[in-house]
Amino acid sequence: MARPKREDEGPDPYKVLGLTSLASREEVVAAYRALAQRYHPDRHTDSSESVRREADQRMRELNQAFVTLKKGGFAPPAMPQSHVQASWAPDPIAEAEARRRAHRAARQHVAQARAAQATRIQARESVPAGEARPTAKNHHGGKVVFGMAQALYTNELTCRTCRSTQHLPSGWQNRLADTDWACSLCGRVILSR
Repeated sequence: MARPKREDEGPDPYKVLGLTSLASREEVVAAYRALAQRYHPDRHTDSSESVRREADQRMRELNQAFVTLKKGGFAPPAMPQSHVQASWAPDPIAEAEARRRAHRAARQHVAQARAAQATRIQARESVPAGEARPTAKNHHGGKVVFGMAQALYTNELTCRTCRSTQHLPSGWQNRLADTDWACSLCGRVILSR
């Protein structure tokens, strides 16, 4: 039984984050991060004014809910005094359900990672020699890439390792934010941003 809500409390922070009151600290943090990425104002700079206002309002609600839960130590809402036991013990059914949810989420993450890897391998194998191949973005350090002007005008780049000419597919500029382009012969990254 949930505790009665006072007038000055505001919305339930668990509901704002899309969770139940049985959510663990890790689930709260994960939900907050996912929603914060979705509604962060920097993601909506090119959106209409109404969408920006709505995202800004939603972000304020998310921040307030997270701060409320953080101050409360991520504890579930207090139960009425008539239901409180002398020594509180965790609910084994709720713990088992939380473990099952975490296990399902881990399996789903592994499945998604394997599917993404299979897609990358298929894309790598389907690119003929002489065609630049898309690769996953490597964020471990900045790369100095020469020949951007050549790529912009001719849709071709010369690999600095094997000296082969690599043709870039149409629309490569639109994918540059999330994709590096590698030489199909030697595998060296030839275009990155």
